[in-house]
Amino acid sequence: MELPYENAKRITFKRRKVPISPENRPIVKMAQLTLVLYLASRGYSANIYKLQLFNWVFKSNDRDQIIYGVIQDPQINIPFINMDPTVNRALQFAVADKLISFSASTGKFILLDRGIEFAKSIILVKEAFVEEKNFLNSLGKKVTDKIVSVIFKERKL
Repeated sequence: MELPYENAKRITFKRRKVPISPENRPIVKMAQLTLVLYLASRGYSANIYKLQLFNWVFKSNDRDQIIYGVIQDPQINIPFINMDPTVNRALQFAVADKLISFSASTGKFILLDRGIEFAKSIILVKEAFVEEKNFLNSLGKKVTDKIVSVIFKERKL
């Protein structure tokens, strides 16, 4: 089908707002990341790989079983874990909002007092992040830096 562009005197385009999926919104990622740092990280700190791993788990309900398997045996074969740029963006916003800080010497993101209060306020809201909170509470601090490094070392990222 040919369009009659030669008859058109002027073509205009309207820019329309494109909705962002809720799971990709920075505030949602910031909340998830602060929960990971508060509930599942020793010393309220974690490297980017650990945060990306938990983000990957949050994207699908069946992935939590994979993590429980990894805790038992870090050498098991797991699917490829993609590095999500929305996590990096959310980390930038969280640093700017003084919820977390980045330590260049350790390479870890650290939950600040304001971030701890933010995480506690999320925990108090019963309807908010129910699946994430249940998963992180059941998991505790069992995903160590050693497990994370084994997972990503095998991938050679």
